Amino acid sequence: MTYRGVFVDDQDDVFAEQLSTPGRLDIEFQEIQELTELARAIGEKTPMLVALDYRLDEVPTGLAPNQTFKGSALAQHLRDVSIEKPESDFAIILVSAEAKIRTLYRPDQTAHDLFDRVYVKEEINSRRAAVRAELLSLCMAYDHLRGQNGRYDLAELMNADDDDRPAIDIQALTLRLTEAKAPHLAAKLLLSQVIDRPGPLIDLAEVCAHFGVDQGSGPEVAELLKATKAEYGGLFSDAWPRWWTHRVEAFAQNIFGTRATGLPASKRAELLRERFGGNFEPAVSPWTKSADELVALACASCRRGTEMKHSVAAFEAYLPRFAKRRRICWDCVQTDQYQNRTPALVVDETDTSLAVEVRTKLRPGEAAGKAE
Repeated sequence: MTYRGVFVDDQDDVFAEQLSTPGRLDIEFQEIQELTELARAIGEKTPMLVALDYRLDEVPTGLAPNQTFKGSALAQHLRDVSIEKPESDFAIILVSAEAKIRTLYRPDQTAHDLFDRVYVKEEINSRRAAVRAELLSLCMAYDHLRGQNGRYDLAELMNADDDDRPAIDIQALTLRLTEAKAPHLAAKLLLSQVIDRPGPLIDLAEVCAHFGVDQGSGPEVAELLKATKAEYGGLFSDAWPRWWTHRVEAFAQNIFGTRATGLPASKRAELLRERFGGNFEPAVSPWTKSADELVALACASCRRGTEMKHSVAAFEAYLPRFAKRRRICWDCVQTDQYQNRTPALVVDETDTSLAVEVRTKLRPGEAAGKAE
């Protein structure tokens, strides 16, 4: 099946082709018109995905100054229509040449409700295959959600087994799904609350940290987990690989005979090699450069495995109770790397004083050198 898409821009039609996947997703260019006429023209094309340039008002050919609008205004109009016609709802992504657009439309801001994803044009060029896979995944998800006729069951959408149900029996998710009036509301809930943050599901960086191995050993760990049915197979899994947290933890407990994160990374890697062979390399602490630390989670900034004691909490304004708070390793704090992300991460106020101290703290090797 080939999905139809629309790319709306006031200048450039090149990204319509770059976002398309031959034989799977055909995106056509749409010129600017008056807002309501443009929305009607888009709807008549019956798309599964609409890509909007943010600056639709830069070259408003044929429009009076008081008729110009930005991509967010058009998105709001399209979303309002979709509430009335949920059977025709479609994914909407925002495209911009400005990197700061990620900050304006970050997931914890209300305006982000309008868009399933935000892409910078430079990113589309550098990650074209990955971006295309993500857009195709959005189309498949919306196609599935349309067929649910407004009755969204979390276990069905996540392709959960009976053993997985306790992990997602979460009122904050199930209740909001029952209240969702259109596919885009269900899609946003899954993307922002389940796919994009560690909780019932985790990404491969978090899996590696739990097993105490370097990210380079990720493919080997993922292969081991296939036999445990730990790999997530629900909506969006084709473009955003995730693993069931409870299954990962159970498998690790079986291998190590104890809580995984209670063992040094070097010991966990050694036990994996003894049992399965392979070249499992231990995760090295970003701060101490030692493989003997109790690596437990992936840094929210650099994604390397790090320890609780050598990390600070990241501020998250709307952290669900069922989600795991992300943390930033001391190395990223001292080098300010966490501030170079777009949008930048922010240290939680509970750890602000610690972060200040970390900025001038000597690392273990440096401390020894000073003493000599």
